[in-house]
Amino acid sequence: MFKKILAASALSLLPTLALAADLPRRSMAMAPSPVAAPLFTWTGFYAGANAGYGWGETRFGRTYSGKTDVDGPTVGAQLGYNHQVGMVVMGVEGDLGWANVKGASTCTAGGPFFSCASSADWLGTARARAGLAANNILFYGTAGLALGGIKTTGSSDVRTGWAAGAGVEYGVDSKWSVKAEYIHQDFGKNVYDVGANSVSARSTIGAAKIGVNYRFGGSSASRF
Repeated sequence: MFKKILAASALSLLPTLALAADLPRRSMAMAPSPVAAPLFTWTGFYAGANAGYGWGETRFGRTYSGKTDVDGPTVGAQLGYNHQVGMVVMGVEGDLGWANVKGASTCTAGGPFFSCASSADWLGTARARAGLAANNILFYGTAGLALGGIKTTGSSDVRTGWAAGAGVEYGVDSKWSVKAEYIHQDFGKNVYDVGANSVSARSTIGAAKIGVNYRFGGSSASRF
């Protein structure tokens, strides 16, 4: 008798189970995908301004003999372009500016003493840059052509030579960045005549600078 009651109860539940199987299942809510954090990019054109302090020396030879130390402030502007691939950033930069880097000392010239003066009225460079970026921090080295309005006792010329240096730049946001760098400029040996005397003068100047850059079309790129 008990077995018949159990069988009847089981048969009565079948329609309920069938109806439950036909009901739509509730789908699980999907968690929203995380938004990728933006990654800073250095690619693009930029322009800016810089200021610093320069120091160096001019070594006189031939008829004149001596060394003149020079120093003074510099102010200028720069224009350049960067291209970034992964962590590697490569580009070009040109800068030009006013300088008041000067000095004077006493030189000998076959017995008598003369004042050997040297000054740079303006300085410029055209350089390649290459570096590694850690998101919005760029460490770079740079090298290229040096230009300058160099005056030495008995001579005033536009001199050329080589420039090299290194720096670090920090991206404040997608448009603005600040930098600190050191640039060494070697203008080689200039040989000229002062009256009947042959004079050589080799000028070198290094400058520590801080600057600010504005990037045209600067933007952030996705990490993914």
